[in-house]
Amino acid sequence: MSNVLVLNYDYTPLNLTSTRRGFILVDKGKAEIIKSDDNPINANFTAYVRPLIIRLLSYIKFSRKTSKVNRNRIYKRDNHECVYCGSVKQLTLDHVIPKSRGGKNEWTNLVTCCFKCNLKKGNRTPEEAKMIMKHKPYVPSIMNDNATLNKAWTEYQESFVY
Repeated sequence: MSNVLVLNYDYTPLNLTSTRRGFILVDKGKAEIIKSDDNPINANFTAYVRPLIIRLLSYIKFSRKTSKVNRNRIYKRDNHECVYCGSVKQLTLDHVIPKSRGGKNEWTNLVTCCFKCNLKKGNRTPEEAKMIMKHKPYVPSIMNDNATLNKAWTEYQESFVY
């Protein structure tokens, strides 16, 4: 089952929900479809529009919180491969700025690393160890979870550019 991007009344992204939950919100009149998928939801003799992006019809107060850092989320963000060599075996976590030098357990300081590269890097920064990261560590957002939704969201944003 695919996901639906839920926008607040002011068009700010709130979260991802299931297609079923998104359809129910639209059916109950609590949301409107902003962008729909090409293949419909088939139910017996009727076909319904499959929502991809919906907007709530009333404003929801929320505080933007980032998800907490843990090993599985770091691995998922880094696509379960070492950021230095691309290996998928013997994965560990590496502090970009070592803990002994004041590095913290934060999204922007932790990366997925294989055991071999972690030993090679040791208690140094990647620049000191002359190791190049494939990508810089970043704080993930809800848009990073689903490529289809990310594509639909960027197309939707680009439709407002003149």
